[in-house]
Amino acid sequence: MMDMDKLAECILAARLDGKMPAETEDWFGSADIDDAYSVQKTVLGEMERRRGGKIIGRKVGCTNQSARDLLGLGGPFHGALLSDTAMASPARIARSDYPFIVLEPEFALRLGKPIGPEGAPHTAENVANAVDAVLPALEIVSSCHKDWTRTGPALVIADNGSSYGWVHGEAITDWNVDTLMNAEVSLHVDGDQVATGNAGNVDGGPLGVLAWLANRVSLPAGVFVSTGTTTSVHFGDKGERVNAKFGNFGEVSVEIV
Repeated sequence: MMDMDKLAECILAARLDGKMPAETEDWFGSADIDDAYSVQKTVLGEMERRRGGKIIGRKVGCTNQSARDLLGLGGPFHGALLSDTAMASPARIARSDYPFIVLEPEFALRLGKPIGPEGAPHTAENVANAVDAVLPALEIVSSCHKDWTRTGPALVIADNGSSYGWVHGEAITDWNVDTLMNAEVSLHVDGDQVATGNAGNVDGGPLGVLAWLANRVSLPAGVFVSTGTTTSVHFGDKGERVNAKFGNFGEVSVEIV
């Protein structure tokens, strides 16, 4: 059983006061998932109170096997997208603002209708009509924990699913299921292509990821859901310009300064 108050205190000291890395070694390897989500809720509430942002959506992480292999996790998890760390493309971010930077090209879905556990079980097919727009996005992943890839599921979840920022492109309202589920994605650094992938690289495609989340979390109309990396991730560094192309769904760029 985790000491939830102490863990939340350690994460907030790192996130908000710069006391890095967080003193969380005592919880390495923990799999107390319900407790971890309780800590995440506490962390998000205090971040909202102190920074003035609000929750504008959700991110789902480890939605493909390569991401699960990187973190040694057995399945997906979710965190929140926050207004004060959400940016429209093209964006500029400072390397010094993050412990490290991992960029993940993701499809984001904007909901036109509320969905949630009360309508479960959801499938990719029956959540499609709740989506009113698709957005290209890059999630900025980082961590307050030392030895990030060895923490175990609880610490990743407690630290808001390692979500430290979100850059989005324009909302595409003229879309269809087949085009989305078969969309190709490419990732470029300083003009050079470094990775390719497609929407099918996440579990069940973006709509399958949305169904997984809606079976667990109530999602009101208007929120965004970022559905996990469609390519291998990129560890970003100062001086790079990173661009993700999503075919008919546009592109997103980030400059790291």
